[in-house]
Amino acid sequence: MRKTLAIVLLLTLLVPAVAKTVHIVSNYVKPEKDRAYYEGNVKVEVEEDRLKLVCQSMLVTKLQNEWRLIDATSTFVEFENGEATATNLKYDLKTKTGMLVGNVQAKIIDKGSSDVVFLNTDRLSIDLDKNVFQTGTPVRVVKGKIEASANALFYDRNSGLIKLTGSVVLVDHEKNLKMWADAVEIKTAGDEMSATNAKVELVVEE
Repeated sequence: MRKTLAIVLLLTLLVPAVAKTVHIVSNYVKPEKDRAYYEGNVKVEVEEDRLKLVCQSMLVTKLQNEWRLIDATSTFVEFENGEATATNLKYDLKTKTGMLVGNVQAKIIDKGSSDVVFLNTDRLSIDLDKNVFQTGTPVRVVKGKIEASANALFYDRNSGLIKLTGSVVLVDHEKNLKMWADAVEIKTAGDEMSATNAKVELVVEE
Protein backbone atom coordinates (compact mmCIF):
# COMPACT_ATOMS: atom_id res chain seq x y z
CA MET A 1 0.00 0.00 0.00
CA ARG A 2 1.42 3.36 -1.01
CA LYS A 3 1.66 5.96 1.69
CA THR A 4 0.72 9.55 0.99
CA LEU A 5 3.78 11.75 0.91
CA ALA A 6 3.94 15.52 1.09
CA ILE A 7 7.15 16.56 -0.59
CA VAL A 8 8.73 19.95 -1.13
CA LEU A 9 11.46 19.54 -3.70
CA LEU A 10 14.07 22.23 -4.23
CA LEU A 11 15.21 22.36 -7.85
CA THR A 12 18.02 24.87 -8.22
CA LEU A 13 18.61 25.84 -11.83
CA LEU A 14 22.15 26.76 -12.75
CA VAL A 15 21.20 30.11 -14.28
CA PRO A 16 23.20 33.21 -13.27
CA ALA A 17 21.42 35.13 -10.51
CA VAL A 18 18.29 32.99 -10.97
CA ALA A 19 17.12 30.03 -8.89
CA LYS A 20 13.70 28.45 -8.94
CA THR A 21 12.00 26.52 -6.17
CA VAL A 22 9.49 23.91 -7.31
CA HIS A 23 7.01 22.79 -4.65
CA ILE A 24 5.54 19.33 -5.28
CA VAL A 25 2.91 17.38 -3.36
CA SER A 26 2.20 13.80 -4.45
CA ASN A 27 0.69 10.55 -3.15
CA TYR A 28 3.72 8.58 -4.34
CA VAL A 29 7.25 9.53 -5.37
CA LYS A 30 10.23 7.60 -6.67
CA PRO A 31 13.32 9.85 -6.78
CA GLU A 32 16.40 8.77 -8.70
CA LYS A 33 19.71 10.40 -9.58
CA ASP A 34 18.62 12.10 -12.80
CA ARG A 35 14.86 11.84 -12.60
CA ALA A 36 11.96 11.70 -10.17
CA TYR A 37 8.57 10.06 -10.75
CA TYR A 38 5.37 11.27 -9.06
CA GLU A 39 1.95 9.63 -9.11
CA GLY A 40 -1.46 10.36 -7.62
CA ASN A 41 -2.97 13.79 -6.98
CA VAL A 42 0.23 15.55 -8.03
CA LYS A 43 0.28 19.29 -7.35
CA VAL A 44 3.10 21.56 -8.49
CA GLU A 45 3.80 25.24 -7.92
CA VAL A 46 6.61 27.28 -9.47
CA GLU A 47 6.35 30.70 -7.87
CA GLU A 48 8.92 32.36 -10.13
CA ASP A 49 6.98 31.29 -13.25
CA ARG A 50 3.58 31.93 -11.65
CA LEU A 51 2.78 28.41 -12.69
CA LYS A 52 0.54 25.88 -10.97
CA LEU A 53 0.01 22.34 -12.20
CA VAL A 54 -2.33 19.55 -11.18
CA CYS A 55 -1.89 16.16 -12.83
CA GLN A 56 -2.28 12.42 -12.38
CA SER A 57 1.39 11.57 -12.85
CA MET A 58 4.61 13.42 -13.63
CA LEU A 59 8.22 12.73 -14.52
CA VAL A 60 10.86 15.38 -13.79
CA THR A 61 14.24 14.82 -15.43
CA LYS A 62 17.59 16.54 -15.56
CA LEU A 63 19.02 18.13 -18.69
CA GLN A 64 22.67 19.17 -18.67
CA ASN A 65 22.75 18.42 -14.93
CA GLU A 66 19.83 20.77 -14.24
CA TRP A 67 16.34 19.79 -13.06
CA ARG A 68 14.43 21.12 -16.06
CA LEU A 69 12.01 18.88 -17.91
CA ILE A 70 8.46 18.15 -16.74
CA ASP A 71 6.35 15.48 -18.46
CA ALA A 72 2.86 15.37 -16.93
CA THR A 73 -0.33 13.44 -17.76
CA SER A 74 -4.03 14.33 -17.31
CA THR A 75 -3.03 17.93 -16.84
CA PHE A 76 -4.58 21.13 -15.58
CA VAL A 77 -2.16 24.04 -15.70
CA GLU A 78 -2.67 27.57 -14.43
CA PHE A 79 -0.31 30.31 -15.55
CA GLU A 80 -0.27 34.11 -15.39
CA ASN A 81 -3.44 35.36 -17.13
CA GLY A 82 -4.60 31.94 -18.25
CA GLU A 83 -5.24 28.25 -17.74
CA ALA A 84 -5.45 25.08 -19.82
CA THR A 85 -6.28 21.39 -19.70
CA ALA A 86 -4.70 18.67 -21.82
CA THR A 87 -3.87 14.98 -21.91
CA ASN A 88 -0.17 15.71 -21.62
CA LEU A 89 2.15 18.63 -20.82
CA LYS A 90 5.86 18.84 -21.55
CA TYR A 91 7.46 21.91 -19.95
CA ASP A 92 11.00 23.24 -19.64
CA LEU A 93 11.50 25.02 -16.32
CA LYS A 94 14.52 26.93 -17.60
CA THR A 95 13.11 28.32 -20.87
CA LYS A 96 9.49 28.57 -19.62
CA THR A 97 8.33 26.88 -22.82
CA GLY A 98 6.23 23.81 -23.29
CA MET A 99 3.76 21.80 -25.33
CA LEU A 100 0.21 20.82 -24.42
CA VAL A 101 -1.02 17.74 -26.28
CA GLY A 102 -4.38 16.00 -26.54
CA ASN A 103 -7.78 17.71 -26.35
CA VAL A 104 -6.24 21.04 -25.40
CA GLN A 105 -8.67 23.62 -24.04
CA ALA A 106 -7.13 26.94 -23.05
CA LYS A 107 -8.45 30.22 -21.67
CA ILE A 108 -6.19 33.26 -21.98
CA ILE A 109 -7.06 36.75 -20.72
CA ASP A 110 -6.28 39.08 -23.60
CA LYS A 111 -3.98 42.00 -22.84
CA GLY A 112 -5.36 44.39 -25.45
CA SER A 113 -9.06 43.93 -24.65
CA SER A 114 -11.41 42.81 -21.92
CA ASP A 115 -12.10 39.51 -23.69
CA VAL A 116 -10.98 36.02 -22.85
CA VAL A 117 -9.52 34.07 -25.77
CA PHE A 118 -10.68 30.44 -25.82
CA LEU A 119 -8.61 27.94 -27.79
CA ASN A 120 -9.48 24.34 -28.60
CA THR A 121 -6.91 22.25 -30.48
CA ASP A 122 -4.89 19.04 -30.31
CA ARG A 123 -1.45 20.62 -29.75
CA LEU A 124 -0.59 24.02 -28.30
CA SER A 125 2.91 25.40 -27.92
CA ILE A 126 3.31 27.83 -25.02
CA ASP A 127 6.03 30.37 -24.27
CA LEU A 128 5.22 31.89 -20.89
CA ASP A 129 8.20 34.26 -21.05
CA LYS A 130 7.19 35.86 -24.36
CA ASN A 131 3.42 35.28 -23.90
CA VAL A 132 3.18 33.49 -27.25
CA PHE A 133 0.81 30.60 -28.02
CA GLN A 134 0.77 28.73 -31.31
CA THR A 135 -0.31 25.56 -33.05
CA GLY A 136 0.03 23.94 -36.45
CA THR A 137 -3.01 21.72 -35.95
CA PRO A 138 -6.69 22.55 -36.57
CA VAL A 139 -7.88 25.04 -33.99
CA ARG A 140 -11.12 26.67 -32.89
CA VAL A 141 -10.95 30.19 -31.46
CA VAL A 142 -13.56 32.21 -29.60
CA LYS A 143 -12.93 35.83 -28.62
CA GLY A 144 -15.88 37.96 -27.61
CA LYS A 145 -18.27 38.07 -30.58
CA ILE A 146 -15.77 36.37 -32.90
CA GLU A 147 -15.70 32.62 -33.60
CA ALA A 148 -13.19 31.10 -35.99
CA SER A 149 -11.59 27.88 -37.12
CA ALA A 150 -8.29 27.44 -38.97
CA ASN A 151 -5.49 24.97 -39.64
CA ALA A 152 -2.93 26.95 -37.64
CA LEU A 153 -2.73 29.79 -35.11
CA PHE A 154 -0.19 32.25 -33.76
CA TYR A 155 -1.25 34.40 -30.79
CA ASP A 156 1.04 37.05 -29.33
CA ARG A 157 -0.66 38.24 -26.18
CA ASN A 158 1.83 41.07 -25.57
CA SER A 159 1.29 42.71 -28.96
CA GLY A 160 -2.40 41.77 -29.12
CA LEU A 161 -2.23 39.91 -32.41
CA ILE A 162 -3.94 36.71 -33.54
CA LYS A 163 -2.89 35.16 -36.85
CA LEU A 164 -5.04 32.40 -38.35
CA THR A 165 -3.88 30.50 -41.43
CA GLY A 166 -5.19 27.69 -43.60
CA SER A 167 -8.89 27.27 -44.49
CA VAL A 168 -9.99 30.03 -42.13
CA VAL A 169 -13.71 30.29 -41.42
CA LEU A 170 -14.63 33.27 -39.27
CA VAL A 171 -17.92 34.60 -37.96
CA ASP A 172 -18.16 38.06 -36.40
CA HIS A 173 -21.54 38.31 -34.71
CA GLU A 174 -21.10 41.99 -33.94
CA LYS A 175 -20.29 42.97 -37.54
CA ASN A 176 -22.81 40.47 -38.92
CA LEU A 177 -20.34 38.90 -41.31
CA LYS A 178 -18.98 35.51 -42.21
CA MET A 179 -15.59 35.14 -43.86
CA TRP A 180 -13.67 32.38 -45.63
CA ALA A 181 -9.98 33.10 -46.22
CA ASP A 182 -6.50 31.69 -46.59
CA ALA A 183 -5.30 33.84 -43.69
CA VAL A 184 -6.75 36.35 -41.22
CA GLU A 185 -5.02 38.70 -38.79
CA ILE A 186 -6.92 40.14 -35.83
CA LYS A 187 -5.74 43.04 -33.69
CA THR A 188 -7.33 42.15 -30.38
CA ALA A 189 -7.64 45.68 -29.01
CA GLY A 190 -10.38 46.69 -31.45
CA ASP A 191 -10.98 43.45 -33.35
CA GLU A 192 -9.61 45.03 -36.51
CA MET A 193 -9.13 42.41 -39.22
CA SER A 194 -7.25 41.91 -42.45
CA ALA A 195 -7.52 38.85 -44.68
CA THR A 196 -5.98 37.35 -47.81
CA ASN A 197 -7.88 35.53 -50.57
CA ALA A 198 -11.11 36.18 -48.71
CA LYS A 199 -14.78 35.65 -49.43
CA VAL A 200 -17.15 37.64 -47.23
CA GLU A 201 -20.85 37.23 -46.59
CA LEU A 202 -22.63 40.18 -44.97
CA VAL A 203 -25.99 39.97 -43.23
CA VAL A 204 -28.00 43.14 -43.82
CA GLU A 205 -30.96 43.52 -41.52
CA GLU A 206 -34.11 45.02 -43.05
